[in-house]
Amino acid sequence: MTILDTHAIHAARRRMTPNDARVRTIRVKTTRVAFLAGAALSTLLLVGSVILRGVQGAAIDTSKLVQGDQFVMDAPEFVGNTREGKRLKVTGLKATRSISDPAGAVRLEKPKLETADGSVATADEGIWSQDVQTLSLKGNVVFSRKTGERATGLSAMWTSDPSVLTLEGGTQIVLPSGEAATAQSLQWDEAKGAIALLGNARVTFKDGEATSERAYFDKETRTLTGTGAIRIRSQLGTGAADRYEYNTQSRRLRLTGNVIAQLN
Repeated sequence: MTILDTHAIHAARRRMTPNDARVRTIRVKTTRVAFLAGAALSTLLLVGSVILRGVQGAAIDTSKLVQGDQFVMDAPEFVGNTREGKRLKVTGLKATRSISDPAGAVRLEKPKLETADGSVATADEGIWSQDVQTLSLKGNVVFSRKTGERATGLSAMWTSDPSVLTLEGGTQIVLPSGEAATAQSLQWDEAKGAIALLGNARVTFKDGEATSERAYFDKETRTLTGTGAIRIRSQLGTGAADRYEYNTQSRRLRLTGNVIAQLN
């Protein structure tokens, strides 16, 4: 066992010159700053539940993580949940977030939303808010379902509570049975599986078309229902009513309320 010579230690401390003390102080401060910088970078990497894929077993080039006043992420992946407790995933080509607001919204290039029920939405750009679980989409928005529905628009907003996607601007949708529709805006209710067409809804059937102020599609009954200023045009003639119902399976059209029909 070695016995430390405390007298020798004290003597060595007394022999430290002012320059030695200054160098030692600078070294301690530098180490402290390095640890603080590393901790801050780790926090930025973890904020927002971001999963950086493909980095296992490889070094991360941290020089590219901060550009100007923005924190930059390549191929980010965010995980969220709907009110019903179902998982959703948001990815993108690139993401940026303000360094001054590490918990703020994330701007995405080529965002993609995927839900557990099979809905997919893509756009040119988007803004994801982790706190409130919303995704704003802009530019060439495309929304599709694994059951075959496909809708497009200029912009959209996805909310997780409730689970609804609202499309705006030149909205169009095509149903699996072939019917096509346009409207000022479209709302897809993920939980109910219902589509609402709002404002100048125009639905094209196999043998004609129907216009109304609003139209709704129920995926369970496969029925399109239109209300408000109904106008019908088909091979049989034209008509007007307060309400119409069109079954996409049987292809039967029913008019109710103040029906006026003119046959060809």
